[in-house]
Amino acid sequence: MCNKIIDCITRTVMGVSSLLVFVITFLQVLCRFVLKSPLPWSTDVLRLAFTYLVFWGAAWCVKENGHLNVDVFLMALPAAARRKVEIGINLVLCAFFVFLIVFGIKFCIFGWTQTTSYLPLPMSVYYASIPSAGAVMLYYMVQILAGQLQSSDKEEKA
Repeated sequence: MCNKIIDCITRTVMGVSSLLVFVITFLQVLCRFVLKSPLPWSTDVLRLAFTYLVFWGAAWCVKENGHLNVDVFLMALPAAARRKVEIGINLVLCAFFVFLIVFGIKFCIFGWTQTTSYLPLPMSVYYASIPSAGAVMLYYMVQILAGQLQSSDKEEKA
């Protein structure tokens, strides 16, 4: 149940962000080149939408194991050693995601006094994409690790 909710939230954030990037970019081009009057606020909205799209898209890639990797060295290892190295890599990634959460929150607190160029939004709204996506990345990675550890235990017993 929780997976469905997190997946739905993640897809919604990515979908709304993608839609905003597309629509606002189209409007900005239309206004700038056809109407000869740019939309000054559009850069703030585009930056916000793009930031959430990138960080939450990275979280979805963690879920789907879709990040770019070079696994030549992993494939050269025996199966048992490869599983242990993969678990070690994922533990390091978990530590990095915790780092994103902790320092992302500190960044949000620091950005509360700053505002965007055209919109009266605190920069914390932008920076909140870092710890929120970091938490989702950590959630997905813990699930992946749990699956790896369970399959590793089953193989050791067999």
